[in-house]
Amino acid sequence: SELEEFETPARYRPDSLSALSRATRFTEDEIKRIYRGFKAECPTGVVKEDTFKVIYSQFFPQGGSCGTV
Repeated sequence: SELEEFETPARYRPDSLSALSRATRFTEDEIKRIYRGFKAECPTGVVKEDTFKVIYSQFFPQGGSCGTV
């Protein structure tokens, strides 16, 4: 229905910045920088697939793979 198109999806919220840093390979400063860039591109906090692809390609211009360490 049209209403479903406008519903806001549930958002993931990590316990803390330090927990997110421990769970990823990013420092707290890197996470803050990524988040600021995301909020600049997507101020509502919701991103469409095409926009996500553009943002992702800026961080990983060579593409990314699950096997990359």
